[in-house]
Amino acid sequence: MMKKYRLWDNITGWVVFAVATVTYLLTLEPTMSLWDCSEFIASAYKLEVGHPPGAPFFMILGNFFSNFAGGDESKVAMMINGMSGLASGLTILFLFWTITHLARRIFLRQESDYTTGRIIAVIGAGLTGALAYAFSDTFWFSAVEGEVYATSSLFTAVVFWAMLRWEDVADEPYADRWIILIAFMMGVSIGVHLLNLLAIPAIVFVWYFRKYPFSWKGFAISLVVSVLLIVLVMYGIIPGIVRVTSAFELFFVNSLGMPFNSGMYIHLLLFISALILSVWYSFTHTSGPRIFIFAAVTLLLSGIWLLTDSLVANILFLAAISWGAWYLSSRQREALNTVMTALLVIVIGYSSFAAIVIRSTANPPMNENNPSNPFALLYYLNREQYGQRPLFYGPYYNAPVTDYVKGKPTYNPSDGKYIITNRETTREYDERFMTVFPRMWSESPDHVREYEKYVGTGGKPIRVTDPQSGEPTTLRVPTFGQNLAFMFRYQLGFMYFRYFMWNFSGRQNDIQSTGGPVNGNWITGIEFLDAPRTGSLKGMPDDMRNDPSRNTYFLLPLLLGLVGFLWHFNRDVRNWWIVVLLFVMTGIAIVIYLNQYPNQPRERDYAYAGSFYAFAVWIGLGVLALFELLRKAAGETPAAVVASVLTFAAVPVLMGSQNWDDHDRSGRYLGREVAFNYLNSCAPNAIIFTGGDNDTFPLWYAQEVEGVRTDVRIANLMLLNTDWYIDQMKYKAYTSEPLPISLPRELYYDGVNNQVAVLERVKEPATAREVMKFITSGSDVSKMKLYGEDLWYIPTRTIRIPVDSAKVVANGTVRPEDADKIVPYLEINLKGSWIMKNQLLVLDILAHNDWDRPIYFVAGQNDDALGLEEYFQLEGLAYRLVPVKGVNKGWFEYGRINTDILYDNLMNRFSWAGSSDPDVYIDYYHKRTLTVVRARLNYAKLARQLAAEGDSVRAKEVINRCMELFPVSKMGYDFYFSDIISAFFAAGEREKAMELAGDFADYYYERSAYILDQKPSYAFYAGAEVANGLQMMVQAIRVCFDNGESALAEEINGRYNELYARYAALNQ
Repeated sequence: MMKKYRLWDNITGWVVFAVATVTYLLTLEPTMSLWDCSEFIASAYKLEVGHPPGAPFFMILGNFFSNFAGGDESKVAMMINGMSGLASGLTILFLFWTITHLARRIFLRQESDYTTGRIIAVIGAGLTGALAYAFSDTFWFSAVEGEVYATSSLFTAVVFWAMLRWEDVADEPYADRWIILIAFMMGVSIGVHLLNLLAIPAIVFVWYFRKYPFSWKGFAISLVVSVLLIVLVMYGIIPGIVRVTSAFELFFVNSLGMPFNSGMYIHLLLFISALILSVWYSFTHTSGPRIFIFAAVTLLLSGIWLLTDSLVANILFLAAISWGAWYLSSRQREALNTVMTALLVIVIGYSSFAAIVIRSTANPPMNENNPSNPFALLYYLNREQYGQRPLFYGPYYNAPVTDYVKGKPTYNPSDGKYIITNRETTREYDERFMTVFPRMWSESPDHVREYEKYVGTGGKPIRVTDPQSGEPTTLRVPTFGQNLAFMFRYQLGFMYFRYFMWNFSGRQNDIQSTGGPVNGNWITGIEFLDAPRTGSLKGMPDDMRNDPSRNTYFLLPLLLGLVGFLWHFNRDVRNWWIVVLLFVMTGIAIVIYLNQYPNQPRERDYAYAGSFYAFAVWIGLGVLALFELLRKAAGETPAAVVASVLTFAAVPVLMGSQNWDDHDRSGRYLGREVAFNYLNSCAPNAIIFTGGDNDTFPLWYAQEVEGVRTDVRIANLMLLNTDWYIDQMKYKAYTSEPLPISLPRELYYDGVNNQVAVLERVKEPATAREVMKFITSGSDVSKMKLYGEDLWYIPTRTIRIPVDSAKVVANGTVRPEDADKIVPYLEINLKGSWIMKNQLLVLDILAHNDWDRPIYFVAGQNDDALGLEEYFQLEGLAYRLVPVKGVNKGWFEYGRINTDILYDNLMNRFSWAGSSDPDVYIDYYHKRTLTVVRARLNYAKLARQLAAEGDSVRAKEVINRCMELFPVSKMGYDFYFSDIISAFFAAGEREKAMELAGDFADYYYERSAYILDQKPSYAFYAGAEVANGLQMMVQAIRVCFDNGESALAEEINGRYNELYARYAALNQ
């Protein structure tokens, strides 16, 4: 029967793999998705350098899978997405085998235990637990897109399973090969994501429970060892090797005059040689001193001891590690061999990062941070561009700064040597506002508001000196209780427990939550539990009730998992501890480590997939608890069949059926379409200034993978604050010539001109070229001293960009019929005391472009646009800078419209595949993206402008096309919908306009009335939703009044007044 069990265990495991993999491949996104996916796919396809800290092994794997596209660039993304689907299917396979292993350890200890009933129960447990996780919200989301989390989950699953396999054979010869395999997988996983390292504590406890009898002392020691191992890998090996390499590089290049990277090659040669010799000697020799010498040299060169910035502390760490090597070399030679072999295979796995340096040296178009030398690589690995978050000790959000201190240097290559171009500036704070374990640390005003919303504004009053006025003032330092309250309410409650319940209880919708009761909450599907928190089903609007992303599991996965949790504790407490550690380390520990601030840019549930994996183990074991309960009454085999079938139908089948519709991305192309449309908005050889990830990464994908519009130069305004990115803008990329940047490198190094002062020394305006010439002159006149540092400044507030009217007409910047509207110059009026480095670069480019290349901005009404919005011309999804003055009336109305170009782009060139397909689910983030890019608004603007020009025929075509492409049934209503109604009125489609206005008002009336019908506390916390609904109704009223439909306006106004009275009463 044991052989029969193993056969069925293998067969069922592969069946589970097939079910999961087929599910993922059927629901796979056929192209790139939003956020980092497009960047990962682009970097994998051409082996380019993505954002820190890099994912080189994922990149190499993705490059391999991209070959299955068969030369069709449009299929590359699908192949890399398919890699995630395959990795996710394999994760489910190893989860199945993990559950059956743990179940076998309890139920199938002896040959006589292998009865038919018990075998069915164990297989049923694995089937239910594995497929519950396969169909869970978070894991399924990552399984169908080209991101690192699916592959990272596979490494976690394999490592955890491998350690359990070691447990089976720990007393057999050569059992340590499993330890070496695990170490290798850990090393390789570093090249995907660091999340896998959090499985280390579970691995240590498997080893501890297998080798030693339980004691609380041993338990505590194992816990300390677990944390120490994580620290040694994350803060020792990963950056330590590069830190030692950097020291070698500085010596060999600066002191010995050798070429760049020679120190890196010499160090790696010495380190690898020492590492191999230490493994060989510890295996073949018995001489303790010689073994120790090789091990000590290896550890010294590995940098594993460089855990802090303190020289003394690091020397103490080195001494401790060396003593450990001496002890093992003299008494535990085999253990030392295992340790050194494990270090060897970790380094082999970690060596995938060599691809980052090699490819960066080749200077590809995507080369983030340019980690082509050891110093830049260390900066890259440490993710220093993202700043630091305090973990163990730091300031509260309102801590006054008392001093700025210069710290570690930044080295850059120059004239054959490395020079110090900057020193890290760190802040020192008033000690009275410092705390251990700071949770409320961000000083951003919107974060401060959220802190105070969660824990109140109380605290201990402390007198301080206002840094602006110099007058004494009182600040309230938060109490440590408030600090912990924020951690429990927001970081653990909102940013972890909510996600946990999404996966095992149900999800309200996929709209990003800001903390209210209407969006993004967990639900159960049980009315009396849900109604007080998220609203009653009674009277709920259809779009809320029938939202495809509203998924209810009636608490069944959660309850089965809790039963399995308790049953596992009762039946096998040692392995229970192991699963608990995996659950905690990949969930709660990540929450503590991330120390997240409020108002995250997106939901972060993907970070905790490992924790949900561990809970799925208990879901599987819950089947065995039910089996034990039933077998007393029905016998083993019937009980096993009933328990397996019942739980399988109640959990994975239910989860799969609920989640399919909103996780099916098989027809979604909108992310790619937006990228193409952005680029196709631009004239040939254009420069387009982009802002964030979702209007930059997809464009990189379009150019790097599918070769779309490689003549257009994408310039990300945030990255223009970095020296490495400015360097790249000065190189040719494909058919795009370098950007016209005059600023020399020494004036845009990191730390130089991060801010440029604006000092109005002269009242007269200056041209942009004159300003740049002043800054780059090298004269002391162009600098001032601030805190002993050189600070460059702009001596005027009025800057002009001259216009050659003949040139701009000749090259198509301005239509001949608009020649009389050309202004002699564009005028920039600087406000405030500073501009940032990226704004200086924009000014530099504008100054030296001289109207040769078309320049586009994706949006205005931000500081980086330099107040030029009245010179913007809407030509698609981007605005072209033209020397013709338009309007600048605020956030939604600025610039002018070229109707011919905009009509051709919107009606003939742009594609929005799948946007109106009833079988394609458009999730919240894609809808939000369409709102951000003003897709509907641009059609409405064009239609209104055409109508104003007397072209009602084309105006009707445009606005009707808008509703065909973005119907309410797919896209719902947004802030711009009143503009669509206005455009229908302008185009002469009055009946359609009135119908839409009525539907628009009805929608927000019904939604707001529903909220106000709930209990007062619900309505109060959903007040922002009601306020938004009232604002939308006001828009409907206004557009009807403006177009002579006063009867309809009065009707809507009556309902508005009713709602407003109820809303006002609520807030009294």
